[in-house]
Amino acid sequence: MALLRSRTPQGATAWVMSLLSFPFLSVPLYILFGRNKFEGYNIKRRVLDSKVQKKFDQLETIHSSMYSSADEIKLITQTVASDNQPGFTRKNNIKLLINAEEAFPEMLQAIENARNYIIFQFYIVRGDSTGRMFIDLLIKKAQMGVRITLMNDAIGVNIPRDLLGKMKEAGIQVGTFNESTTRGKFQINFRNHRKILIVDGKVAFLGGLNVGDEYRGLSKKYGPWRDTNVRLEGPSVIAAQLGTAKDWYCIQEKELNADWDIVQSEKDVNVMVLNTGPADDKHSCLLSFVALINAAEKRLWIANPYYVPPESLMDAILLASLRGVDVRILVPSYSDSRTILFASEIYQKVLLKHGVRLFRYTRGFLHQKVMVIDEDFGVVGSVNFDCRSMFINFEVSAIAVDKNFANDVARMLETDFSVSEEMTLAHFDHISLPHTIISRGANLMAPIL
Repeated sequence: MALLRSRTPQGATAWVMSLLSFPFLSVPLYILFGRNKFEGYNIKRRVLDSKVQKKFDQLETIHSSMYSSADEIKLITQTVASDNQPGFTRKNNIKLLINAEEAFPEMLQAIENARNYIIFQFYIVRGDSTGRMFIDLLIKKAQMGVRITLMNDAIGVNIPRDLLGKMKEAGIQVGTFNESTTRGKFQINFRNHRKILIVDGKVAFLGGLNVGDEYRGLSKKYGPWRDTNVRLEGPSVIAAQLGTAKDWYCIQEKELNADWDIVQSEKDVNVMVLNTGPADDKHSCLLSFVALINAAEKRLWIANPYYVPPESLMDAILLASLRGVDVRILVPSYSDSRTILFASEIYQKVLLKHGVRLFRYTRGFLHQKVMVIDEDFGVVGSVNFDCRSMFINFEVSAIAVDKNFANDVARMLETDFSVSEEMTLAHFDHISLPHTIISRGANLMAPIL
């Protein structure tokens, strides 16, 4: 079964070796973590497609005149075309929100301004001071008659029961993705990692920020927190809402109570909201990122907290460097996952050998998932550079084709590079043998992390 279901040959090898060597430990782990398709979501998505997809269908909700036909985005559009993705649309505005200090006030203000409905979908929602700040405002808006849908992931949920009760009393619809049902108990490896806020179908926020004190840099364990979000207006908001509608149907088996009329932005930015996950017919997340990287001619800058990429993604990055592209990778100097931190070191050494400039962020925990390609593409979302995000997590990214936005992202990253340590191969010459063995061992697990 491990040979048949594994996503990669490396993953199959890792599982087979574990199952043969340590069967009593590995068999339960494989049952929980070895699957590559989220069965319940697939079944419900087919029902959704056949029964109510017509209402949500992007070909009806996003008018043909709003689709973009710019040459530079045709390859990316073709990559995701067969997975029921809205693709790139025109008449959007996208604003870069560099950290929680910029993002949270704007998100709270948008909630305060809500008149009809709010969709609040986050992988993690804490019951701490930050979580209560948002939840108290949501309860207030619900009591004023605003329809509120709250979704989070079963692993990320951390809302106290009393507060959850107050939310439901106020009329907030709460849904938990992959809750521990009979089927769900054996699919906990699949996580809804999206972070999306939608207000009245007019404005949307997405990126790397969850809702909790640590994302404001208030955690003693992690210290300052480096993250990035974007604010969207235009057809891209409805594209983001399409993904939340499918997730809500998976949780509740009913339609999302939302509006589908498009409000165009005064700006005319080409934006695609890429909703991906294990229910896709193909690996849309991986293929889209490979296509973007392959399009790079001058500049490819990436910031990501979990750099243990699938082989094809790593090869695309190395090829970009070999053809003369200015490739820079920004990773954390410390992490909330020691295993990934050790595994990442092997990839970092390979990057340096191929001429990639590598930086380790030193001003706190780097959690942003950002990429800029040439002077054209800027990407912000929830996607990590690991097998989990590329194959088994439900993720969301905003991909914008706009020189102003790309330059905003580049300037932001230049600031991050300036407060980071640039690594060289000499750094790895002084690593001890035990450390190297641990890194190699962790790297063997990369395909199933």
